[in-house]
Amino acid sequence: MEQSSPVIPLRPLTFGELLDAAVQLLRTNARLLLIVAFVLAVCEQAALYPLRSAAGVDGTMDLFTTDDGGVWWLVFCCGLTAEGVVLALLGGLTGAAAGPALLGTPVPARDLLRQWGRRAPALIFLALFVGLILLPSAIVALPWFYFFGAIGLAAPALVVDRVGPGAALARSFNLAPVGLRGVAIRLGSYGGWAAIRVAIGWGTGALLETVLPRDALVSQVTTVAVWILANTVVYAALACLDAVLYLESRMRVEGLDVAVGRSRRLGRPVDLAQAAVLGGVRR
Repeated sequence: MEQSSPVIPLRPLTFGELLDAAVQLLRTNARLLLIVAFVLAVCEQAALYPLRSAAGVDGTMDLFTTDDGGVWWLVFCCGLTAEGVVLALLGGLTGAAAGPALLGTPVPARDLLRQWGRRAPALIFLALFVGLILLPSAIVALPWFYFFGAIGLAAPALVVDRVGPGAALARSFNLAPVGLRGVAIRLGSYGGWAAIRVAIGWGTGALLETVLPRDALVSQVTTVAVWILANTVVYAALACLDAVLYLESRMRVEGLDVAVGRSRRLGRPVDLAQAAVLGGVRR
């Protein structure tokens, strides 16, 4: 296969370089990733709609204005959990794209979709496990910060390493918490994008309220549509960061870059699932 300049540098990266590589990975596969992220964002809103309707909140402007604090907290926690599930499903696709991006071997979108489809059953089970972990931790509040930060490498690991959901979770919980670097990077990136989404979504709602009644159907549909579009970009960007961070963590902890370079010097095929100098991390 023809090689090109790698999108992801084959060496440990700084935080800024991680973000740059994630953006480049998104740009290289923009059409595919944004379409899939859009579909998942729509499914997320559709799944949360019954709960929000039953709670009497629309999930846009009045989430925190309901009189029942327990209700809005449950809705909020379900939203956090749904985002984690979406990122797990999308992370499998970005993981499939990240390997070729690291090796400088472009792969057509249809081949990425085919690889994602082959791993779909395992990804669905992994997403369910992610939801089961994140929902109770979100309800308790503080544990969510650790679990959300530590669980993000599981989906890329499942696809790149060709392992099952349990092994993928173990890989993520072994790699991300090393020095708490992976946890901090994922939380910081999520927080930054969350602030942008809130500003866009709530700003749109506030703007529409100046010209339309708050309960007007057009206002509600427009606000939800803006949230979906914002989530589409954010989910794709965060999933790309998860995939880049997974490979970079393996370089930093397991010597993946050294193993790949050695295989190339010896003229051997590079298998990212097996390439490591130090072996799997043990904590």
